[in-house]
Amino acid sequence: MKTHRRVAALSAGVLACLALPAVAADRVHAGQWVGSWTDGKTTRPTSSCMSQSDADAMNGDAKSIRKYLETIVPASICTLSDIKVDGNKVSYTATCGAAGTTSNTTTYHGDSAESIDSKGAKSQAKRVGACT
Repeated sequence: MKTHRRVAALSAGVLACLALPAVAADRVHAGQWVGSWTDGKTTRPTSSCMSQSDADAMNGDAKSIRKYLETIVPASICTLSDIKVDGNKVSYTATCGAAGTTSNTTTYHGDSAESIDSKGAKSQAKRVGACT
């Protein structure tokens, strides 16, 4: 149960971090993001504040995204691999103990984003303004 919650928190956190809006070539913007995560049985609200330095990292290449994600997803919880960037999409694989391995893809649309993983969990988020 704890591992499932960690995976849900990871998915929500990563979505919030990855799901920031895009201007020109930017994938994400700093600010407050709110949304939801669901595995088809349970739906949970999400909320996250993205700083400007975090947004800068997420707007970079796969290497800068990996470095940032590893600061919010400790290796003791999940090991991240196969981080890829393709325009407005970011994908990665997470291996999280008993929860196993999951692949995730997040697609950005300006001030909103959605994510789906290989186990069917889905997240959506939107930027609602400055961090509170």
